[in-house]
Amino acid sequence: MGEYLSIPIITAQEVEAAFPLSVAIENQREVFSAFDRGLAVMGERGVIPNGTDASFAYIARADNNAPTIIKFGSVTNSNAERNLPVVQAYIAVLDPVTGSLIKFVDGESVTRIRTTAASMLAAQLLSNSTNDISIIGAGLQGIAHAKAAFELFNPKVVRLVVRKPNEETDKFQKSFPNILISTNIDEALDNSDLIFTCTNSITPVINRLPKKGATLISIGSFSPNREEVSGEVVSKADLVFGDDSKTIQKQSGSILAALKFRPDLSSPITSLGTLINNPILGRKSSDEVIMYFSVGLGVQDAGVVAIIMK
Repeated sequence: MGEYLSIPIITAQEVEAAFPLSVAIENQREVFSAFDRGLAVMGERGVIPNGTDASFAYIARADNNAPTIIKFGSVTNSNAERNLPVVQAYIAVLDPVTGSLIKFVDGESVTRIRTTAASMLAAQLLSNSTNDISIIGAGLQGIAHAKAAFELFNPKVVRLVVRKPNEETDKFQKSFPNILISTNIDEALDNSDLIFTCTNSITPVINRLPKKGATLISIGSFSPNREEVSGEVVSKADLVFGDDSKTIQKQSGSILAALKFRPDLSSPITSLGTLINNPILGRKSSDEVIMYFSVGLGVQDAGVVAIIMK
């Protein structure tokens, strides 16, 4: 066992330095496209719910010549009270030739970067407008999505919806004085062209449709016990997309709930890679309400690691 103690670790700082937003978005575009074409591969994600918490693991490869990665971790909501990350993740990298364990990569930074990049990619492909943007949730992912939305879309309004303002939101507002801190979800649903939901809630925080023409991107319904957007609301959307159609129908609590209201919903759900390779499958009119659900795919992490290892 002692030999594994000397395996190098790629730190969060190294990962973040290698992936500015534009690079991360292009990386995710390429790996989702490759996944749709059968070039990137992954096993089924394993998720073990534990009340409001969950543990997860999956294995993936970005292409035939890329290293295989095994990612594992946990979601522990009570860690917020311990001043520890709610989501913790670790990535082991296997040599593409020998299969030997050659590196560990900080999983939290990879998760944050690839999740935000995929959300922004979906927003680019599906949004009708990006003048008014709301982010619901002010955890690590919520703040990362807010920063990326500023950088990528230069919107007139960015609204960060929180349960109550705190030290972190105050600090964020000082860095981005144009941001609106709100506690009113209805305000976001009534006004925003683009909405990102980035919460740890296991019960719905979205209980009605947003305005006509809005695009809603959910990253919080990432396991069967998490219904961030009400299933009834999802069933009323004009178009539904996901990072992978098959995976979200097994893993996303919002999609599982929506299928009970609308069993035929499964046929129209389009995967992000399929949309990238067939843009005609996207938005058809400016009035459509579109929803996108992400549970996180192993190929996304594999795509990031493949670049780091080059």
